[in-house]
Amino acid sequence: MNENTFLEKWNSEEPIYKAWGDFIVSQILDSLNERGIDPNIFLKISPKVRIKDQKSLIDKAYYRNKPYTNPYDEIEDKVGIRFVVLLTEDVASICEIIKSNDLWTTFIARDFEEEKSKDPLLFSYQSMHFILRPRHEIKFNHITIPTHIPCEVQIRTLLQHAHAELTHDAVYKTTNKIKPTVLRTVAKCMALIETTDSFFVEATRDLNSGPITEFKIIERLDSLYLSKIGLHSHNQKSSLIVFDAFEKFISEELIENIELLLNQHPYLINRIKARYSTISFYQQSYVLFVYWLLENKKYVTCNEWPLERKILEYLATDIGIGLIN
Repeated sequence: MNENTFLEKWNSEEPIYKAWGDFIVSQILDSLNERGIDPNIFLKISPKVRIKDQKSLIDKAYYRNKPYTNPYDEIEDKVGIRFVVLLTEDVASICEIIKSNDLWTTFIARDFEEEKSKDPLLFSYQSMHFILRPRHEIKFNHITIPTHIPCEVQIRTLLQHAHAELTHDAVYKTTNKIKPTVLRTVAKCMALIETTDSFFVEATRDLNSGPITEFKIIERLDSLYLSKIGLHSHNQKSSLIVFDAFEKFISEELIENIELLLNQHPYLINRIKARYSTISFYQQSYVLFVYWLLENKKYVTCNEWPLERKILEYLATDIGIGLIN
């Protein structure tokens, strides 16, 4: 296949490759949402489908001294997607989503965890690379995607991405001889990134430990809110402040106790519904927790309330109690 034939085929198939990349992104985003993970928060850079331009393709196929016998079919990154997350633990989550999807075949092109196991003294460019192909013919966006179409998916942490952006082309893909001092500096950077990531993971685990996480209070409170109010909760950062201030009252039985409170005071449900569209506080499931606090721990709640007191006054009026000056 000469260059002209290569480009003719690529021009005819480029929309198919783009559709395949878009399909993969949509599947992974849907899987994150199904797991209760907000992609807008979890993914640190919005995933975009990257199509290789013609010049780059021709250069890779014919001028980089690659051992291709059939370059068009052997180049597997004509379309690529990159997912950038915060921690290496998050990388594992995306990998699990990719491996568990039955709509494509998964080939691991690069596994930096495996590379570290084989060479524990190695500190170099890190990323997870998968090559995905449709297991069966797929139709997406009015385009038929045959089973031979590949897409390269890369998964990195934010720190790994920064390292790669600074060094990958300049160090790992260059044909020029790199000074040993530069290579050592790059390796030290990678070692520092691994160390920093381990500290981040440790800090995240400590921050997420405690009864709120252990008893899945927020998730269960959201579910109770939806079942009783019939509307979706949209908790803001202020909820974390309240949970933190009154963490000592959180137990495994808390949600059952809050449900009992709502059964005893069903008018609270109508109060929330009536104010849902006008006062944002009533759109958040932790309003139920504050009702319970006022009913059962009024003195401590009044003395230690961390937010604007006006909120507490609204809720005290709802539940029919007086606040302490």
